Amino acid sequence: MIREGMRAMVFSAHAADFCSRAGGTIARIVDAGGTVQVIDMTYGIRCESQALWTKEPRPTYEEVRAIRKQELHDAAATLGAQISCFGFEDSPLVLGPDRRLQILDAIREFRPDLVLSHWIQDIMHPDHVETTQAVLWACSYSGSAGIETAHPPFGRAPLVCYETTLGTSPIAKFLPNLYVDITPVFERKIEALKKLAGGQPPLPEAYTILARYRALEARHCGGLGAECEFAEAFGRLGTEAVGV
Repeated sequence: MIREGMRAMVFSAHAADFCSRAGGTIARIVDAGGTVQVIDMTYGIRCESQALWTKEPRPTYEEVRAIRKQELHDAAATLGAQISCFGFEDSPLVLGPDRRLQILDAIREFRPDLVLSHWIQDIMHPDHVETTQAVLWACSYSGSAGIETAHPPFGRAPLVCYETTLGTSPIAKFLPNLYVDITPVFERKIEALKKLAGGQPPLPEAYTILARYRALEARHCGGLGAECEFAEAFGRLGTEAVGV
């Protein structure tokens, strides 16, 4: 999945999703001379900023938005990725025809070798499902000359799904079949997650636990060696488990 000089797009429903689920993989792509463009659909203002909303005095909507905006840019910079945000509303996130065309045009403009997004059956968080349904549509029709956008058609890039909502894999039926060893860049991922701690303080600890567990899986199922201490897991439909 990681090649020298590749171009990867990472779609994220909320401010922190790209970093918590795929931050290590993003860093590895960047370190391999690649370019990563992260696109957040929302700032996660309503559903993923509880630590900010419970402060006293209670912040305004615009104050929360400004904090999350700064956090996501700081996290992406730590990983070495480019980032932009559509700024749609979250909970519910609704991606109708016009917004899907925006996603399609972003893909055509960047021309990725790889697209990452949420697990397509992440049913415990409807915003995640909405994101990947729209991204799947955009990837499927990025080469269609009959759909006009500001940028010309571009052949379909492979879509790979990252982790489901933490702790919901059994319900969402997320069975990883692609593992990425993030041991060399793990501390950078944690530093990036700390940039997002204003809105979501538990992220560094929670995703350290998950990365250790996924590494255990990667060693047993993905063919990675004992030197793999931390890993990220992804879902490719219909293929055997592989380690990178």
